[in-house]
Amino acid sequence: MKKILISEKGRKFLVKGAEFHSNHGRVDIEEGAESVESHLGHRFAVLDPDLIDIYEKMPRAGSYMLKKDMGMILGYLGVGTGAVVVDAGTGSGALAIFLGNVAGTSGRVYSYEHKPEFAAVAEENVKTAGLGDVVSVGVRDVLEGFREDTGTVDFVTLDLNEAWKTLEEARRILRRGGRIAIYNPYIEHARLVHNRLVELGFMEIQTLESVTREMEFRVQGTRPKTSRVGHSGYLTFARKV
Repeated sequence: MKKILISEKGRKFLVKGAEFHSNHGRVDIEEGAESVESHLGHRFAVLDPDLIDIYEKMPRAGSYMLKKDMGMILGYLGVGTGAVVVDAGTGSGALAIFLGNVAGTSGRVYSYEHKPEFAAVAEENVKTAGLGDVVSVGVRDVLEGFREDTGTVDFVTLDLNEAWKTLEEARRILRRGGRIAIYNPYIEHARLVHNRLVELGFMEIQTLESVTREMEFRVQGTRPKTSRVGHSGYLTFARKV
């Protein structure tokens, strides 16, 4: 049994099992309960966790991609039900999980991570998200090539330090008309990626940055929150023709 407990102050806890302990006290969760009270008198709302809850509470391995960037990747690639996706640079598995959620049980996401300890964390996160039948996590240095057959993949996503070195192989496994997304934290790397995509004959190449501002509503007025995430990375998209 997996549940999300939300405290009266909005703090979330992802709970696996019927009993939970925190500084708020012990909580016993009965199946079907909509709220519970700890032995110290703190109340919690009880919900079934959705994908956002799992993303927010899952263990991290290294850096992880933000929702704003994953949303752009899903939207600009056009990933849909039944898609076959190769995801390189798994990290904690966040992007692989969101891709798998869209691809569904008729699709497949093959995610590769060169650090075994990161791959282990990502694999557990995939299982927690209930996507173990859709997303597979493998240990592999994709700079040495992909294992997929030529022209068998609908979409490729790359979150790698030297992504431009993998683009020829990525082009090989993409079907004609397939799309690729590359995440880079630095504009210099994005430029190298852009130039290599041009050399390889990709079309519809564009590099974008997503900057979001959350609004803060107070009695005296409304303004953007002063503590916010500004720059996270640059996203380059292209299509094989």
